[in-house]
Amino acid sequence: MPDYSSPARRPTIVDVARAAGVSTAVVSYTLNGRRGVSAATRERVLRAADELGWRPASAARSLRSGPAAAALVVVHDQPFGTRAAFPLDLVTGALQTIGPDTLTLAVHVAGSPADAARLMDRWWTERRYGAFVVTGVRVDDARLAALRSLPAPAVVVGTAPDGGPATWQHVVLDDGAAFAQVGAFLAELGHRRVAMVAGSERLVAPVRRAAALGSALAGHGIELRTVAGDGPERAAAALLPLLAAADRPTAVVTDDDATAGLVLDVARRLGLGVPWDLSVVAGTDSPACYLTAPSLTAVPYPVEELGRATGRALRTALGAGPVSGAGPSPGAGTSSGAAPSVGVEPPRTVPVGRLVVRGSTAPPPGD
Repeated sequence: MPDYSSPARRPTIVDVARAAGVSTAVVSYTLNGRRGVSAATRERVLRAADELGWRPASAARSLRSGPAAAALVVVHDQPFGTRAAFPLDLVTGALQTIGPDTLTLAVHVAGSPADAARLMDRWWTERRYGAFVVTGVRVDDARLAALRSLPAPAVVVGTAPDGGPATWQHVVLDDGAAFAQVGAFLAELGHRRVAMVAGSERLVAPVRRAAALGSALAGHGIELRTVAGDGPERAAAALLPLLAAADRPTAVVTDDDATAGLVLDVARRLGLGVPWDLSVVAGTDSPACYLTAPSLTAVPYPVEELGRATGRALRTALGAGPVSGAGPSPGAGTSSGAAPSVGVEPPRTVPVGRLVVRGSTAPPPGD
């Protein structure tokens, strides 16, 4: 077999075509992701390219994605709420710290984590992107499983259940501390019956937020009642019996802003006054929270700062170094940014800030 290790003898698409037993046109169609190539042939071509160590020529790379480009593959299967729609705000923040000079962040949408994993695997094999950004981490996430089998740098926005290799950077929103603050706040108001309409149990972050709230309340001798609220229909179905019960909670915490709006609606239909009969805390602050009547006490959601930290982490993952004048990331581990990290760095933690107290919370009735 020819020696392609020398820069003077890089493998070409002719070599890939010869190894795969196809024409150069088929190789070109496959490596550019164009239609007209069967799945079996595409797999054979990509395997041959991978085994030969094929890389696009620099002139061709300048016309498309490459090592200085990263992909955020958004999995759009969350039903509603600000957290479900946050990727664009995240990208807006990331662009402020990625810088306009060398890096590109492309956004793609997939219908499921499994679909996203297949895209990431294919694009890495095709050398389209040099890194990937993962958001909305699942408890059993096919994207992380795919990335573990690739040598691809990655930025994980959230906490990977089993950690990750040294090529991964982690950016974490410190919302666990924020939900613990909610628990302390409600206990100090005098609430002893508190419920949470939790987010999807498939996602790591809602599980962490509910655990933090429950732990904080337990420290005050209060047991948190949790009901599933993944989607408007499921949330509404859970809220009606919850708020109609004789031992109904005097305070309800939600995982997001949209569900808090549902709580207000169900409370009105049942004749409960907010905040005098029922206090409501939205787990995600948004403009909608101060447009309701009453306005909603809410947990801050600094998504653009999360995006800026993601941009910094992406530059570190790609070895691009910091953008001049961008400043350090809050809570970030030390990094020179001169090359990809050799050891596993601590996560870049973005603080949430203090609870925004508005008109939807008060002491429980009778206090």
